[in-house]
Amino acid sequence: MEPIDKERQRVQELTELLNRYNYQYYVLDQPSVSDFEYDRLMEELQILERKRPDLRSRVSPTVRVGGMIAKGFRKVVHEKYMLSISDVFNEEELYDFDATVRKLTGLDKIEYMCEVKIDGLACSLLFHDGELDIASTRGDGSIGEDVTNNVLTIKSIPVSIDERRELEVRGEVYMSKKTLASLNAEREKNGEPLFANARNAAAGSLRQLDSAVTAKRKLDAFWYYVPEAMAMGFSKHSEALDYIQSLGFRTNPERRLVHGIEEVMAYVHEYHAKRPSLDYDIDGLVIKVNDMRLYDTIGYTMKTPKWEIAYKFPPEEQITRLKDIIITVGRTGRVVPTADLDPVRVSGSLISRATLNNEDFIKEKDIRIGDYVSLHKAGDVIPEVEKVIFERREKDVPPYHFPETCPYCHEPLSRVQGQTYCTNEHCPSRKINKLIFFVSDMAMDIDGMGERLCEALFNQGLVRSTPDFYCLKEHKQEMMLMDGIGEKSYAALMEAIEKSKKNDLYMLLCGLAIPLVGKKTAIVLADHFGSLDALMKAGQEELSLLSDVGDITAKAIADYFKDPKNLEDIERFRQYGLNFLLLHPKREAKDNFFKGKRFVLTGTISVPRDVMTKRIEMLGGLSSGSVSRKTDFVLVGHDAGSKLDKAKSLGIRIFTEEEIGPLLEEAEKSQQED
Repeated sequence: MEPIDKERQRVQELTELLNRYNYQYYVLDQPSVSDFEYDRLMEELQILERKRPDLRSRVSPTVRVGGMIAKGFRKVVHEKYMLSISDVFNEEELYDFDATVRKLTGLDKIEYMCEVKIDGLACSLLFHDGELDIASTRGDGSIGEDVTNNVLTIKSIPVSIDERRELEVRGEVYMSKKTLASLNAEREKNGEPLFANARNAAAGSLRQLDSAVTAKRKLDAFWYYVPEAMAMGFSKHSEALDYIQSLGFRTNPERRLVHGIEEVMAYVHEYHAKRPSLDYDIDGLVIKVNDMRLYDTIGYTMKTPKWEIAYKFPPEEQITRLKDIIITVGRTGRVVPTADLDPVRVSGSLISRATLNNEDFIKEKDIRIGDYVSLHKAGDVIPEVEKVIFERREKDVPPYHFPETCPYCHEPLSRVQGQTYCTNEHCPSRKINKLIFFVSDMAMDIDGMGERLCEALFNQGLVRSTPDFYCLKEHKQEMMLMDGIGEKSYAALMEAIEKSKKNDLYMLLCGLAIPLVGKKTAIVLADHFGSLDALMKAGQEELSLLSDVGDITAKAIADYFKDPKNLEDIERFRQYGLNFLLLHPKREAKDNFFKGKRFVLTGTISVPRDVMTKRIEMLGGLSSGSVSRKTDFVLVGHDAGSKLDKAKSLGIRIFTEEEIGPLLEEAEKSQQED
């Protein structure tokens, strides 16, 4: 008989006990022991774990104090896209949303779940076999960052649950108003810059490399969505929320199940008034159809579900003086005017700059330098000049004349579809912004290479084009003379540059700044072609057949790879050893009727087109918006038009929804059995 390991037994007892006390205090708000007793037990556990490191588990309460140091944040590919939510800004649009949902479902009255929209940072928790495995940020919806060490310091989040199936929950990490006030008071005392608002404070705290810093920030979270709820046997969103609450997740008590749009409006009016009294910032309300069985019927757009909507509160407005209008030229050449303002606090943020959109915006509102203007946050997010306070305008203030030449390269500016552009490829502002974008987390994500350093490197002639970043080690002496660069920072920068050579293909495609190619399109291109060389050989027609790539984008991509200067940059990247291959391919579809075939959908069918398109693409099919000789089949619904006629003239196989349904079901069943 093996001897009893009393220390192991005691560690297990303390772990269970302290996790239960955490739940009672941070989730139920019903503490059952004194702080003294809690601290005594925690100290006992810490002593035992220091003595026996083999006994410290992933679910130990001691992880809540942090102390893990990360070198950076690993990228996490979300198994299911983290969609954003469409916004509406007035009650009329809410009525329109309800009318659309009722029309699509054929129901007279819809059951909705109304929830407050926390102004924090979206986060996903993935549990395996009852234990927290990965916590990640939303990122761009497709790829986020692994922030597990930091999330473990949030005491209201369970680290182990009574559910052995794989479970993902999504929610919002936030900082309370009380915590922000306390934190800012301490930072002011220490002479540190204050956080502008709770959202920025929460986002910055969750992305600390030292989890002990995160632990001191006292973050919290609410959880509001289970992506695989229907697969788990739930038919109502409210049922899934009740279930995760029973597992120990903190769900928002301000949510309410309502019936019909009038009850939604009552909730809107109530929380518009209640908003200031909440201990956390909200920038609106989220209205969701409660019956998840209706979601496919209601459908999705490319980026947002149609079965939920975010009602954004009317923005707070402030009046301030416009000191100047600053003209910037972005990497694409677009000229953007920005208002330089006397600093003013709007919706919790200190604002000194605001967008003026374009030349027409300035003319229509008759904005002049020296004016007093009304400022608000568009959708509570982007600072924007609302109007001029004409009665406060001083006499003889001249109208503002938009520049006719670029302020950076002095070449003439061009007007294209209401926007102003500098078309000079050699414009220094365009070049600098291309460099800044290349190293940003939207592209190659080179840690430590900020905007100011990019500008300094450009101005000193060390980096003139993006491949130059990869030969900076040849310029160590010049860099060591720059402000803020020491031995350690130089070594860390070189390490980050070297690390970026191993980035996945889609990141390099983003960094190339191909016109009309954002991260989502870059991922589509990387997944389809698998290598940069294969993409470079693709013709415009082949490109246009891909999902998320239309004819205009296809031409832009094809033209990009015909430009000798772009080809020269790519060859330099090859010489410096950058990865040109897809590192994390999607799961390969099994051989089936749809794999590798190109299809076009036309006419009206019983489900949204994007839902049908997604089903076929998941089976390895390729979608296109136009019929050509390369099209394999056309799916037609009611009122099919010219695409059907063209398919017939080309002898392309045509399917109705009733005919294709059994083929889809058979292929999907085979795929699931793999």
